[in-house]
Parts: sequence; structure tokens; C-alpha cells
Amino acid sequence: MKTTLKNIFLFTTLLILVSSISSCYKKKDTIANITVLNVNNEPMSNLEVRLFYGTNADSARIDKTATTGGGGTAIFNFNELYKSGQAGFAVLDIYVQGSLVGIIKIEEEMTSDETVVI
Repeated sequence: MKTTLKNIFLFTTLLILVSSISSCYKKKDTIANITVLNVNNEPMSNLEVRLFYGTNADSARIDKTATTGGGGTAIFNFNELYKSGQAGFAVLDIYVQGSLVGIIKIEEEMTSDETVVI
């Protein structure tokens, strides 16, 4: 009888431990950093940077804008758009001051960096 109770206790403890560990997954940030440099490789501040994807009305549309800071970097946070378990995130066009200057592949739950020269 004692062995059965001991086995039940161990099984229950193990079940609780496994379920609590598996439910502790925390989604990591999905961030894009765009650094804008001039032709002399100097950072450019106070520029509007736009990341955009929208080929047609039926597609998922991403359109975010940020301003470069003193180091010439605009930071975009995509946490609200990325869903856990999603395979891949997006490849977006980079516009600076309204002109297309490049593309960036944004990786899920990572910080993706891209430098553009204007």
C-alpha cells in the first residue's frame, strides 16, 4: 500500500513539474534596427524611416514608421504582430524620407539589423 501511494505521489509531482516547465515559455522580442548613414558613413538623425509591405488588399499589411535618433538608428518593435510558433516573419521594403533604399528580412524573436546609405 505504501509503495502505491509513493508511486502516485511521485507520478503526480513529476506531472506537475513537467506541466509547469512547459508553460514557462516566454516569447522573445522581434525587433528591426535600421541605421541610416550618409555617403561619408556618418549617421543621419531626425530622418523618417518607413518599413512597408503590402502587395494587395488580401495580403497581410505591415506599415510602420520611426525616426532615426542621434546614432542614425530607427528602432521598430514587431512583438504585437509576431505570433509564437509562426514560421518566419517578413521581408519589408525600407523607405527613408519617402524613397526606397533597401529591404530587410526580419527574423522571428530576434533583432534584425540593416544599414542603408543615402
